[in-house]
Amino acid sequence: MPGGSFQSVDLVECGQSLDDLHQRVSTGYGRIEITRTGRDEACVLISKAELETLEKAIELLSQSEHYRAMCAQLNNIAADCMTRASFST
Repeated sequence: MPGGSFQSVDLVECGQSLDDLHQRVSTGYGRIEITRTGRDEACVLISKAELETLEKAIELLSQSEHYRAMCAQLNNIAADCMTRASFST
């Protein structure tokens, strides 16, 4: 998985090559989507380092003024929608 590419693997194949998939993901920032034949659900295998990086990014973004402004705007929109819904009933 060069360059952190995204690969999709069926669950059956994943079970047969879990050691190899673990090695490829844990030593880099690649991601592997695990699917199941006949099912829409999927999960993604990522390294612990990538998960921690994503969590840190979310933490930093949530502390920004832009994030707080966006939350306030979404709250205003939701309140407006609730007000409109109560008038239409």
